[in-house]
Amino acid sequence: MIEMNNNPRKWSSKFWRTKDISEVLKEVIEPEAVDVSTIKMNDTLCPLLWDSNGELKPEIRKILLKNAKAFIDFSDVENLKFNDVVLTGSLANYNYTEDSDIDVHIILDFNQISSNKDFVGAFLKLKKQLWSEKLPIQVKGHEVEMYFQDANEPHHSSGTYSLIKNKWLRKPINKIINIDMGDVQLKASDIMNHIDELEDDMNEKNFVKKVDRLKDKIKKYRQHGLDEEGEFSVENLVFKILRNTGYLKKLNDMKDEFLTDELSLNEFTR
Repeated sequence: MIEMNNNPRKWSSKFWRTKDISEVLKEVIEPEAVDVSTIKMNDTLCPLLWDSNGELKPEIRKILLKNAKAFIDFSDVENLKFNDVVLTGSLANYNYTEDSDIDVHIILDFNQISSNKDFVGAFLKLKKQLWSEKLPIQVKGHEVEMYFQDANEPHHSSGTYSLIKNKWLRKPINKIINIDMGDVQLKASDIMNHIDELEDDMNEKNFVKKVDRLKDKIKKYRQHGLDEEGEFSVENLVFKILRNTGYLKKLNDMKDEFLTDELSLNEFTR
């Protein structure tokens, strides 16, 4: 289970800038308004996927492997060597919710494609996005999230199940975890407010740089938490809240909208 520490913390916004204070106060997301009710530990693994002994149901394994093969074919990388296909994330742990994705990671050495791992990662991520948009697949009511993972990339999940070997590589433990929910709410609301206020900058020439800078900051913030304390770090939980509340999508959507306007010429001229 999760022990919640909800001690109040001092709230300070960094984003007043030139706006009238009364106007900003109407828009600011206060920390206590951030919903953390979905951060919890269940008594059992998700019964839709796992049997009472903690073993993956055969029909689930079969359909996820079928998905993995189709995704590999779709991505035009079928001739590469793959180390494993694993089920990981919250649905391979006790902290799942009804909105959790089924995270399937296909493990391979990116060097098989190119020594430029940033390029390979971006290419495979694009394939993942195209796949998700074209085929929004669900298994037992949960969306299936396919992902290519570099074999040399550290993985922080405390629950990892090999679909190839049909066994746990790292079996999760249902234990008491102390999480400072007040800190999660404080930091999540801070970033949410920053994203909201970026809307006012969409007419600025350097808007894309601002969005990319914030996205990079969020990415490094989450990675630091994973490296230091793992998947239940404050930083990773803040990231999950931003994703689940649609704020990360909002950030991407604002960038797409800006670039669409920037690259379009809608007036009819002769």
